[in-house]
Amino acid sequence: CIMERNLKVIALFLFLTAHLSVSAQETKYSSSSGEVAFGGNDLITYYSSNLVKGSAKYKLEYDGLVLHFSSEQNLYAFKSNPKKYLPAYNGWCATAVANGILYKPDYDHYKIQDGKLLFFEVRAFFNGKTAWEKNPELHMVLANKEFQDLRPD
Repeated sequence: CIMERNLKVIALFLFLTAHLSVSAQETKYSSSSGEVAFGGNDLITYYSSNLVKGSAKYKLEYDGLVLHFSSEQNLYAFKSNPKKYLPAYNGWCATAVANGILYKPDYDHYKIQDGKLLFFEVRAFFNGKTAWEKNPELHMVLANKEFQDLRPD
């Protein structure tokens, strides 16, 4: 259907152009300095079927991020292997990264692919996760390639 395809093209165009993308020089991670990173969610719980908000009681500052965990056990799990739990592409929307831009995602829209935590932006007419799912392997290859140029040194 031509109308449906045109709406999708318009939505993608708006997604890519109407929002300000952030340059990698401004910030390394998608979470801003001083805010609780990744929507305050406990990074460990993304890997289970039960996403949980963290608590200031189990706070950790790591590489400029303020992280909250829901338990002491999860805090120590992260401390023992941060690279395992940190999101791919420093938390930027994976679909945007695959298209060569950095865009802050919705931290409640995510998936685990190849052991990596991916976040996605969702707007009125665009769902980054749905777009990603059309060809997740190709998008991962593209995002990995693009992120080499986007990420800060």
